[in-house]
Amino acid sequence: MNCWHCERPAHGVCNFCGRGLCRDHVHSLPGIVALYRHRDNALRAVVVEDTLYCGLCRPKESPIKVEELDDCGEVGHRDEKT
Repeated sequence: MNCWHCERPAHGVCNFCGRGLCRDHVHSLPGIVALYRHRDNALRAVVVEDTLYCGLCRPKESPIKVEELDDCGEVGHRDEKT
């Protein structure tokens, strides 16, 4: 895979969009590694501060509500509604 910006060999990929990045064109942003439901039933996120970022894609600045996940009993598992 080559860098999206300069076509040199990539050393990593953007955590948000998957574009290839060389060391000269990499930026960093916090990224979510995992979601889980806490014992108080609140949805929590495990976040890493310096994930790779291409500088081109536009992750949302503020969190968005994801009702589909919040309505699930467990993250990633939907109850069948019959």
